[in-house]
Amino acid sequence: MTALLALAPIVLAIVLLVFKQPSWISATAGVIAATVLVALFFPTPAATLTEAGAHYFPLILEVALILLFGMALARLLEAAGSMREISAWVEAAAPSRSLGVALVVFGLVPFAESVTGFGIGVTIGVPVLRLLGCSLRQSAILGLLGLIAVPWGALGPGTTVAAALAGLDVDALGVATAWVNAIPVIIVAASVILIMRPSLVSALGIIAAAALMWTGILIASITVGMAPAGIIGSLIVIVAMGALFVARRRFTGFTRRLGIAVLPYATLTVGLLLARAFASAVPSPLTRIIASPPFWLAAACLIAAITVTSRRTVALSAARSWLPIGMGTAAFMLMGWIMTTTGMSAAIGTLLPAGLILMTPWLTATGAVVTGSNTGANSMFTGTIGAVAAASHVSALPVVAAGNAAGSLAALAAPPRVAMAVQMADPSGPASADDVSWAQGRALLVAGLNALAIGLWIQFTT
Repeated sequence: MTALLALAPIVLAIVLLVFKQPSWISATAGVIAATVLVALFFPTPAATLTEAGAHYFPLILEVALILLFGMALARLLEAAGSMREISAWVEAAAPSRSLGVALVVFGLVPFAESVTGFGIGVTIGVPVLRLLGCSLRQSAILGLLGLIAVPWGALGPGTTVAAALAGLDVDALGVATAWVNAIPVIIVAASVILIMRPSLVSALGIIAAAALMWTGILIASITVGMAPAGIIGSLIVIVAMGALFVARRRFTGFTRRLGIAVLPYATLTVGLLLARAFASAVPSPLTRIIASPPFWLAAACLIAAITVTSRRTVALSAARSWLPIGMGTAAFMLMGWIMTTTGMSAAIGTLLPAGLILMTPWLTATGAVVTGSNTGANSMFTGTIGAVAAASHVSALPVVAAGNAAGSLAALAAPPRVAMAVQMADPSGPASADDVSWAQGRALLVAGLNALAIGLWIQFTT
């Protein structure tokens, strides 16, 4: 009975989301329900709540700032025409459609997603795929498959939340997730090949791009840390394939406008890496702030704003768009904290038989499809996953990493994101219901196969 009561806030939030309520309303309802249940059935000492809140509430602020500056950067880059410049270069430089698709799926979309989050990578990748000659349906599903680096999207707030709720080191969780993410990468690479049906050489190029991205993210996670790993791994693909394209076609296409377009990305990437190295050498509260993702996202926004004349309008638009997203994310994080700190998540964990950890990736996958983000999914289910791992007498790190990887890829199957991808593939009119249904079915198939594969892997390797 206690476990079913503990499950009520999550069920309430999911039901409201299914009935098309905004995420901030659904999450807030979950917070209220969790608070009432704590007062009635899960009493927790005030000292425990205060101590846990002192560590967790600054994280809520950091994630909110990451979302705000990430969205502002995306709007500023759109207003400046930066992505149009980059897209035009990809279209002109790619020697074949299949290799161009590989660059978009394993380079351009993951890079944009790692920098800004919110599925912005899809809005950038789908139009490029159309320019490369892909059909509407191909462009929509391939753009969604590019969300292969969501654990590091927007510099990894979802992974940070999972680490905080599970009591794990965030960089250790980043490395563990990078290892597990080999499974989603394999599934996505196979899907791209099935969709494109390329020649043998191009198929090998697709596999090489996927392997290069995975290897780059893994090495960056080990050597640099979680936050910039997605940027570095996808950037390696862009540089390597870009150099190959230039060498094969004897065409550079490098212009001053292209340089200006990539300057905010360069500022964010280089600045964050140097600041993190400095903070490691000279640890202090000030250097930790300077090495934080929000700081360099804000710096990138300032660089991007230089070439935008309507800066105030863009900033206000970004703030209005951020408000419901920021409120929803913060509310989901608060709900996850309440449930984890008061023992509600542990109670939910008793509903799964001890030792049956293959079910845990399905929790975050379901949460990501419903909420549209790995941050929301991890906020809802990380505490439960940790409880299942403890009851099964296995380390929480690989189990939480598996859930993180499964939920992150499953975000591609969130219905609003699928509809957005189809609309981006044909912006001339309303998205066709048949096209949306086609893309939705395949996105859910990919998410389901991934959760199944990761579940089997974690069951038999821990």
